[in-house]
Amino acid sequence: MPSGDEAERLALPTGVPVMLIARTAFDATGVAVEVDNMVLDSSVYVLEFGFDA
Repeated sequence: MPSGDEAERLALPTGVPVMLIARTAFDATGVAVEVDNMVLDSSVYVLEFGFDA
């Protein structure tokens, strides 16, 4: 569940959970070029991931 600050900033009604996503993007040489820590309203996102096995 979101913290009070997260709920307020995202204008979430009581009881709406959030998703916490930490993501690092790398360039072609393997150097990290971006780091994201995201808090998303889980009621408005659908996440799809594809992985080569």
